[in-house]
Amino acid sequence: MEPNLREMSTSEAAELALKATELEELGKFEEAENLLMQLPILPGIADNLKHENGIQYLIDKQYNLSSAIKEYGYEWLNS
Repeated sequence: MEPNLREMSTSEAAELALKATELEELGKFEEAENLLMQLPILPGIADNLKHENGIQYLIDKQYNLSSAIKEYGYEWLNS
């Protein structure tokens, strides 16, 4: 499985977060979580999760690692 490196604009991210909030209000928590997982994770959080669980965990869970790659470089995936 390939890492999720999808970049998105601020407006795309805001729209996605709004949709997730609407789903949560409807009690559709799993669907909301799936949408939120598409948002780029903050680089520091991604790095902490990588050290705690390994990079394969982040890839398997399909965390959006685009911000981490911008911050640390593509080689971060293999270090």
